[in-house]
Amino acid sequence: MSSGLHRRRAGGAMAVAAGLLLSLVLAHAPDVARADMQAGWQAYTAGDYETAIGEWQPLAEAGDYQAAYALGMAFQIMGQPADAVPWYEQAAGAGLAEAQILLGTMYARGSDVPRDLVRAYAWLHKAAEKESPNARLILESVAALMTAEEIEAAKALSATL
Repeated sequence: MSSGLHRRRAGGAMAVAAGLLLSLVLAHAPDVARADMQAGWQAYTAGDYETAIGEWQPLAEAGDYQAAYALGMAFQIMGQPADAVPWYEQAAGAGLAEAQILLGTMYARGSDVPRDLVRAYAWLHKAAEKESPNARLILESVAALMTAEEIEAAKALSATL
């Protein structure tokens, strides 16, 4: 066999092996993410919020809304609510009702964010659409503080979130 043919076959075999390795890594990526989430929860429950953040932040940055929600909780419990809000918004935007309720409540109270009843109603409305009884209760309370025009604006905003 000529050395050129041998190199082409070896190169082809290496490419196939690299492709198989890549497919195995990608196939197990969800397992890795679950392991990172689990490691984060173990750290979080032990009070090691910095480690939890270290586990969850790469996942959240990659679009994992559950990691984003967990990251928001860690920042909030560490007394850094301003850092928590964007992560909660990511999770809420992905449809996580718990994050929608939390954001709605934060905006309604003006706790850690400027008070914004329209934004509060909009997030709570999203959660209430998922048949969340808690969201409905809070939504009714917020609506009682708003004008009809504000409620219409909030419903329009809710459709864009």
